[in-house]
Amino acid sequence: MSFSAKWFLVYYAALGFILILSGGYIAFQKNQIKQWFLSASEQEQPPVLLIRILKYLALFTLPGLILSFLPFSWIELLFTAWSLILLYLASIQLVRWAQSRIIIQQNEERLTYLIRTSGAIMLSVGFAILLLAYFVAQRS
Repeated sequence: MSFSAKWFLVYYAALGFILILSGGYIAFQKNQIKQWFLSASEQEQPPVLLIRILKYLALFTLPGLILSFLPFSWIELLFTAWSLILLYLASIQLVRWAQSRIIIQQNEERLTYLIRTSGAIMLSVGFAILLLAYFVAQRS
């Protein structure tokens, strides 16, 4: 098994389990998450937790971009591009934190629904990423 395959196997497995665990927590503890977002929206600066999550996602996604070419794999390249797009979209929300925090405060009643939906999406994406890990393990 090449280093690239090992990297993506570990990356997919870790990311899949993290998404499943955190998505389940978010989906079932939506009121706690809502209170966290509301308290974070009262601060002028974006939440440090979200910045750290995006920083570590970038730290593991950028080597994946290089490793998707060694040997070339469309699946890993598409996954890395998808991850970079999500990273960009999430980062934009933190850059525009002044506007994002106002939107969070104004839509407090919809926040529970959005948090529950986000948790469910994280759960399903986590299972899909675990299937990618299985695919990498079977391919190598």
